[in-house]
Amino acid sequence: MKKIIITIITLFITLGTILNFNLVNASEQHTHSNDNQSKTEHTILHTNDIHGRFVEEKGRVIGMPKLKGLKNKEKPDLVLDSGDAFQGLPVSNHSKGEEMAKAMNKVGYDAMTIGNHEFDFGYNQLLKLQKQLHFPMISSNIYKNGKRIFKPSTIIKRNGVRYGLVGVTTPETKIKTSPDAVKDVEFKDPLSSVKGAIKEMDGKADVYVVLSHLGIDKNTKKEWRGDYLIEQLSKDNSIKKPIIVLDGHSHSVIKHGKKYNHGILAQTGTALENVGKISFLFNHHKVSDLKASLINVKDTNKIKADPSIEKQVNKANNEFKKETSKVIIPNNKVEFKGDKNIARTQETNLGNLITDAMEDYAAKNFKHKPDFAVTNGGGIRASISKGKVTQNDIITVLPFGNLISQIKVKGTNVKKAFEHSLGSPTETKDGKKQLSPNGGFLQVSKSIRVYYDMNQKSGSRVRDIQVRNRETGKFEKLNPNKTYYVATNDFTANKGDGYDMFGGQREEGISLDEVVGNYIQKHNLNEYNTNNPERIINGKLDSVKKSTHKSDNGKQSSNHTHKKSA
Repeated sequence: MKKIIITIITLFITLGTILNFNLVNASEQHTHSNDNQSKTEHTILHTNDIHGRFVEEKGRVIGMPKLKGLKNKEKPDLVLDSGDAFQGLPVSNHSKGEEMAKAMNKVGYDAMTIGNHEFDFGYNQLLKLQKQLHFPMISSNIYKNGKRIFKPSTIIKRNGVRYGLVGVTTPETKIKTSPDAVKDVEFKDPLSSVKGAIKEMDGKADVYVVLSHLGIDKNTKKEWRGDYLIEQLSKDNSIKKPIIVLDGHSHSVIKHGKKYNHGILAQTGTALENVGKISFLFNHHKVSDLKASLINVKDTNKIKADPSIEKQVNKANNEFKKETSKVIIPNNKVEFKGDKNIARTQETNLGNLITDAMEDYAAKNFKHKPDFAVTNGGGIRASISKGKVTQNDIITVLPFGNLISQIKVKGTNVKKAFEHSLGSPTETKDGKKQLSPNGGFLQVSKSIRVYYDMNQKSGSRVRDIQVRNRETGKFEKLNPNKTYYVATNDFTANKGDGYDMFGGQREEGISLDEVVGNYIQKHNLNEYNTNNPERIINGKLDSVKKSTHKSDNGKQSSNHTHKKSA
């Protein structure tokens, strides 16, 4: 009997243990399930380096009306921009960024930082744009006369998440915008400025979002780059919350972002070809599953454009076309040739005009005077006829809003650049042998002569290069060890068209259409009334030099100082 009682008691104890274990396990599973259910999904849409692309271009530019449609579809917590929004295409430049500001307001941006090109229309215009925006412009490292110009940060609470936003602007702005616009403006160290702004928000944010116009270009000083910023922030143990750096400036496409400990770096490229998307889960003030992705222009084909913004953008575009019909030359007597088959295969008088205008601008506005100027033939999109010339005619020739830039290039790389320029296969057209069209063909200014022989194999065609000495006015043989200051456009300066020998630090100015428009109103254009090659000359070296030793006006030897334009 006693044994039976003991067995029954043991059975009850065992059963109780099993039941208790199952209850505890069920409870844990229930809690875990509740945790998953309480996690909420959140997204941020972000842009950078839009450069005035508020008009949609099929397959190339999303445009502001479609961006609003994308926002309506995605329903993000925030829409943010990392700078260089206003300057770019002539249609945006024409209103000095004000039409872009209107479009950004209609999209419903929540914040943006200041890019170097936000200063392009002048310091006072930037402050005017700031007032026109319905959202804050933030930057933690811009000072004037010892005082911070913009709010360093802002906190936005959206759908239960406290976002701590910080802005930071590249110190390269000093050499990458109009010098007058940044007079007395100081750009302090990015990392210490961002850290200071984060410290001020300590305990008030669940996640930090840095709107960074720094970029990841390896030619930029390391301490001024976005990848250096996120790397250092992610190592800082005093920063307890995740860090998202939404970068810009280098026009880099980082398809899935780049993780750094508890942070992530993202950038979309340029010209609104992509929109960035940050997604994460959130629960009890904690962020998890942080991801970055891109929405490409091709992904937006079925997105409905916002009719209100479309109406505003179309109106701005029509007004732009009307206002740029202003005549700047009433009776041009020179036919300037810029059609594709010429501008991309040989010297043309329009290429000469454009590069001379660039050299003239650089000499007057950059810190160092240029040795010569070049621009890619692929950037010349039309000719200029005789008769009246309007502002829109110049914009049609140079429609991309490219900026004049200046870089330093060693002599050996100057030669490599021209071998690249003259390296396309030959073809016969109208019974005449020529280079096949190449968008990277370099048109050149009056201060350089390039002699080549297209009968030689690609990569070995350049016979001689001579550059005019700025002091003596005489042409001298290219020195392979000398560093030359080369005025060009920002696309070519940044290794576009395969010019890998270019790159590095550069100065930047206004858009090329403005450079050329200003130049042709003040200079005698009759000197360009020739189609004879005088700067890029094909043939055997000795015979070519004998027949082409003349200046731009065709009268002086190339060993003498050139006659200046009137």
